[in-house]
Amino acid sequence: MEQARSENIDFNANLGRKLSFLRQNRRLSQGELGDLIGVRAQQIHKYETGENRLSAERLKNCADILGVSINYFFIEKLAPFNIEDHDLLQLVSEFYSVPNDIRVDFLALIRTLRQFSQQYQTSFIEQEDKSK
Repeated sequence: MEQARSENIDFNANLGRKLSFLRQNRRLSQGELGDLIGVRAQQIHKYETGENRLSAERLKNCADILGVSINYFFIEKLAPFNIEDHDLLQLVSEFYSVPNDIRVDFLALIRTLRQFSQQYQTSFIEQEDKSK
């Protein structure tokens, strides 16, 4: 039981850090975000520190206001990454703010670029080996 409680605290703290990152990235104060979702700045602070839990409905409101899919808050469950890496968080935040059909096309483009890059590197290494 104690382990489950500890995992919940960690989950709430991680969720709070992501909320704080998004809010700051969108240049909103805690008070401004609070006004938009109907709570006081102090409550936003408690969400961001993990002291209080966000309900599913309130989390969805925050996601909508901050321009991301609610999935953004659960991305660790899908693909763990360092949530202290602000560049990566910003990339994920921006990615989820784009409509799904565009995200699908963007991922296809990234995969194509990766394949091209791998082919180029392989070709370059082969050329280098031949010249030796």
